[in-house]
Amino acid sequence: MIEKDIGFVLRRYNFRETSLIATLYTQRFGKIRGIFKGFYTAKKEFASSLDIFSLNEFVFYPKKSEIWLMSHADLVSDYFFLRKSEPKAKVAALFFNLIDKLMQMWDSNSQVFSLAGECLSSLSSERELKVLYIFLIKFLTFSGFKPEFNHCINCKNTLNEEILFSISRGGFICKNCQGLTRDTQKISRQVSQSLIYIQKSDLPFVFRLNLDKKCEEEILYILRRFLLYHLEFDIELKAQEVLSAG
Repeated sequence: MIEKDIGFVLRRYNFRETSLIATLYTQRFGKIRGIFKGFYTAKKEFASSLDIFSLNEFVFYPKKSEIWLMSHADLVSDYFFLRKSEPKAKVAALFFNLIDKLMQMWDSNSQVFSLAGECLSSLSSERELKVLYIFLIKFLTFSGFKPEFNHCINCKNTLNEEILFSISRGGFICKNCQGLTRDTQKISRQVSQSLIYIQKSDLPFVFRLNLDKKCEEEILYILRRFLLYHLEFDIELKAQEVLSAG
């Protein structure tokens, strides 16, 4: 059965002389892999250059095999501004690398799909570092790897006093439970409130949040360590490049 869907190009590589294989993240089908036979010769069928980051409308034939046959592609948006800014392009690449690594094949997630589009668009007007930590918090929440920011992850009590974060447990720890976890670190009230706000608030309203540099660095430090410990995804070098550029 023939299907139509919109999707982002996560990865691509040439196949033989005339064709292309690409990994896509689509709205209805999730992550899929498709072959575009005759991509470099069939200009009428493929009216898009299928650049990385681009959003396209695809016509394809879902199959039981891993690679699906793609028969048509039209460009919806190429986010051209990303090509003019290396820091913005690096942040966008981090988005797509994380989606590609953690999202399973054919497992659709409309929240992650919408998040990718909104954060790519936001890079045109917002600071790279701000979009980065907002994306990471929302992506972890939507994809099922949600850190616990609402209460103590051990006793489930509301946090009213000193707040600590445990990387290994993946959430806030209250002062009474501090002795049960070795890797706790104290975080500021501003950071804890900001993490809760970003996790719970809808886009694009969350971009109204304005934090000082120290608070942003503290948030990103927590996210770096969380991703590395739980998901073996190291964003430190890329995040440092964005930080120094911003």
